[in-house]
Amino acid sequence: MPKNYHLRVNPGWPKHVEEAGHDFLTRIAREIHRDMVRYAPVETGRLRNDLDWEVNGLKARIGARTVKYAIFVEEGTSPHSIKAKNGSALNWEGARHPVNEVNHPGSRAQWFMRRALYQKR
Repeated sequence: MPKNYHLRVNPGWPKHVEEAGHDFLTRIAREIHRDMVRYAPVETGRLRNDLDWEVNGLKARIGARTVKYAIFVEEGTSPHSIKAKNGSALNWEGARHPVNEVNHPGSRAQWFMRRALYQKR
């Protein structure tokens, strides 16, 4: 005949699980962010300085806050045309003259976010 077993359930267990999950996500988000900053390519520093992280409940967000080109740095781009907008012209240091359109050769992917995310932890 089996022994009598007693099971006691703490009624506050969901809160404990959520707190433990939040603490875990906070630790992991910090580590991923640290690596993302370390791996981010630096030309002006704007992208690296924009990288941030936050944890809300059991959701973590890590990435660029306002720099819209972060995804293009991460994934790269295919060759494309860049056109001046609103009647202005394109100009850059070393250009012979302002131009209305240039053909960009594209850029290679620089997987700084992916590399940070997939580190063994």
